[in-house]
Amino acid sequence: MKGLKTKDLLGNDVQELEGTIRKLEEDLFKHKMKKVVNQLENTMLVRNVKRDIARVKTVLSQKQHQAAQAQSK
Repeated sequence: MKGLKTKDLLGNDVQELEGTIRKLEEDLFKHKMKKVVNQLENTMLVRNVKRDIARVKTVLSQKQHQAAQAQSK
């Protein structure tokens, strides 16, 4: 995935976000393995994937917090 935007993620539901996190974590693992064996040409991919994971986790936590507030009312 190239350059996830927060406003694009806001339209997704919780299950889609969790699936996106799993895919990004798999990509991160693959990039790290390539980096270890010196096959990764662009080392910025690791940083970008980490940032994308953080973005998705932030949106996911916001959605879960909103759902918890809606249930308590």
